[in-house]
Amino acid sequence: METLTKRQKEIFDFISGFRNENGYSPSYLEIADNFGISSPATIHQHVQTLKDKGYLKDTDNRRRVLEPVFLASYRDSIGCDLPLVGMIAAGEPIEAIENRETIAVPSDFVTDHENSYVLKVKGTSMIDEGILDGDYVIVERNHSPHDGQVVVALLDNAYATLKKFYREKNRIRLQPANSLLKPIYCKDPLIQGVVRAVIRKFAF
Repeated sequence: METLTKRQKEIFDFISGFRNENGYSPSYLEIADNFGISSPATIHQHVQTLKDKGYLKDTDNRRRVLEPVFLASYRDSIGCDLPLVGMIAAGEPIEAIENRETIAVPSDFVTDHENSYVLKVKGTSMIDEGILDGDYVIVERNHSPHDGQVVVALLDNAYATLKKFYREKNRIRLQPANSLLKPIYCKDPLIQGVVRAVIRKFAF
């Protein structure tokens, strides 16, 4: 099943709860009122999308017969919110900035929700790993990565960078995935996490 956006999940959960409480489905107007949306047409679009994605079905042609479809894969298909804690440099290290925003990501991209967060990528040093400027990376906190993993490293407790991690004799090599750039060598970088997934938004 396709992933739901945060709003689609909220509408699906409202319809399911309403049916459980009342024995019939809410009208588009009732759904719109619940979410403070002035146009029932907007709700109609969300409901149609939920049908197209397989989460709702019409049982017959009567009113109030929207029926939620519960599948075993539902929990893994919905989106979840993760903290968007700032921007990470895939290039020259930049100052680490922490925000209080959140971003919705597919649940099946996250193995440890409590220890995961999202960073926006700036720079091109990881392009050979398919991580481009403007991408979002899902990071899982892990202070002991394996060689070859893409990590978030904090240098001098102030500058964050995204690189591949390698242990060498008496030092750590943070290797860019771009043949035009040189690696960073350091003694004891603070590894803040390992990249688990990449999300890309296309602009047209």
